[in-house]
Amino acid sequence: MQYYLDTANIEDIKRINNIYPIMGITTNPSIIAKEKRNFKEMIKEIQEVLGKDKYIHIQLVGETAEIMIEEAKKLIETFGENIYLKIPVTEQGIKAMKELSKEGQRITATGILSPQQIVMAAEAGAEYMAPYINRSDNIGESGVEIVKDAQKILDNVRISDEECKRRFKRVFEPKIFGASFKNVRQVHEVMLAGAKSVTVGTEVFDRLIYHPYTDWSMEKFNEDWQKVYGDKNLLDLL
Repeated sequence: MQYYLDTANIEDIKRINNIYPIMGITTNPSIIAKEKRNFKEMIKEIQEVLGKDKYIHIQLVGETAEIMIEEAKKLIETFGENIYLKIPVTEQGIKAMKELSKEGQRITATGILSPQQIVMAAEAGAEYMAPYINRSDNIGESGVEIVKDAQKILDNVRISDEECKRRFKRVFEPKIFGASFKNVRQVHEVMLAGAKSVTVGTEVFDRLIYHPYTDWSMEKFNEDWQKVYGDKNLLDLL
């Protein structure tokens, strides 16, 4: 399972990256704008925090495929290879994906609210397809069912490594990338439905491993230990 953090807040990124095994971060125009910072400086600082082996997903904002392609090339030129290009599943977005994937660019399809959008983006060369789980739930649909249906189709039409390299100049597995979560249960159900990656906001991320009985158990262990050994730890006793 691949975990990403969905934020551009540098302090949250530092804290979560220091604790948890994340692959990188995802952003969108709203997340970027929320920080009210110089865009280029902010991305550079995030890269410094994450290091060379992790990725940043940055969304293109152009309204035509031609402008999106220019934006994509400028992003790669400015920030290097550890960038995934987030592209919406609009007609112009699909057109841009199709062209950029031929050049071997890393693509994340975004704005997804249906199984067919996932499949179409994968065929256009996206490596990650990010369905909005909570937004689907909020309009009476099921984000989890969208993931289940799309994953079945992707499994049925999986292409060989040779074909993938011929079409997209590199080998990768198209992955459903669960996004837009409001609680841990949604994250859990999307994983069970077949998603291999999730991007989670800070508030939900912090709750992924929380359980009140875990805290209670550790408190009980510490109480019993301190009755005999006081404040000493294993380093003091070995």
